[in-house]
Amino acid sequence: MEKFFDLFNHNLKTEHLELRILKPTPENAKLLWNAVKNENPDDFKYSPIIPKSEQEALETMQKQDSYCQNTGVCWYIFHNNNLIGFQRIHYWESNKTLQFSEVWLVRSAWGKGFNKELHDFIEKIAFQDLKAHRATRQCMADNVRSKKSIENSGYHLDGRMRDLNLMPDGTWMDHLSFSKLDTEYKG
Repeated sequence: MEKFFDLFNHNLKTEHLELRILKPTPENAKLLWNAVKNENPDDFKYSPIIPKSEQEALETMQKQDSYCQNTGVCWYIFHNNNLIGFQRIHYWESNKTLQFSEVWLVRSAWGKGFNKELHDFIEKIAFQDLKAHRATRQCMADNVRSKKSIENSGYHLDGRMRDLNLMPDGTWMDHLSFSKLDTEYKG
């Protein structure tokens, strides 16, 4: 895990994005809240971590930070110094697997190639520097945009987990799991 944290557990930059590790403080919660408070909630129906208040933003950041304690990293994504999204990854050393666990972008960042740029950047470090054997991504079964993005990035569908996600409206949704092996990486 030491190499994983050496490579990933700090702020990083891609061509157009900054990936910043933000501690869960009231100031950072306000930054998160300001980024999402005027967004359409329907745009985030697949992401249960979008806060509905500044206090909930702090609680969300605390929860995400706790998820990353031993196996992961949480980044807040910035473009032109504006918070536009979030990405959490985990690494499982026992099977050399990098897991893309949670990602979202504000609607104004959709369709600009940021998601692809972000994932390509992380994959390059994972496969070339960390020597990961596989990377995994997932999405809810009816999230057509994410499914298409994942498949277009060369990931293969591994399976469908029925009724894995409890939605805010009380309904259940299937979850799709995808993977890419180091031998399939075309960096």
